[in-house]
Amino acid sequence: MFKISILGSIVTILLFSFPQKVKSQFQAPLSPTIKTETIYSQEISPLELKQFVNVIKQFQRIEMNMQHIMAKAMKKEGLTPEKFMEINKNQRQLQPSLNNSSEDLDRFRKVVVKLEEIMNNAEKKRQSTVKTQGLDLSRFLKIEEIVAKNKHLQEKVQKMLGN
Repeated sequence: MFKISILGSIVTILLFSFPQKVKSQFQAPLSPTIKTETIYSQEISPLELKQFVNVIKQFQRIEMNMQHIMAKAMKKEGLTPEKFMEINKNQRQLQPSLNNSSEDLDRFRKVVVKLEEIMNNAEKKRQSTVKTQGLDLSRFLKIEEIVAKNKHLQEKVQKMLGN
């Protein structure tokens, strides 16, 4: 039950807000000082920043592909994203039979299993992408943290991404 709830939330985010996800990923809540920007810029080499941006570009492709595969999996089972979300909402509210036939619930469960598989594959691809670009996962996450706290770097990354 908990897995289904989490999965449904993830699917909602992926299906309806992906373009904003990447853009908002680099928006920091507070504007850092010039001193902080200088320190952060020195912590990330130009090569690392380029590698980081290349990883983000690959992540975008992986996410778009994952969304496409998820939509196909739903369609294959005869569910629309809207119907999937409705069933998921009812499951989270512990009202599985509300407006849902047993056939719909069976289709929903099959889709959940397939979506978990798709997400696991996408996660493996993301991890592989980080390594392929020459970054250690912990270093990638550190760079992501630094960029998230630094408006100047956020702008630089956005420019490098072509946004």
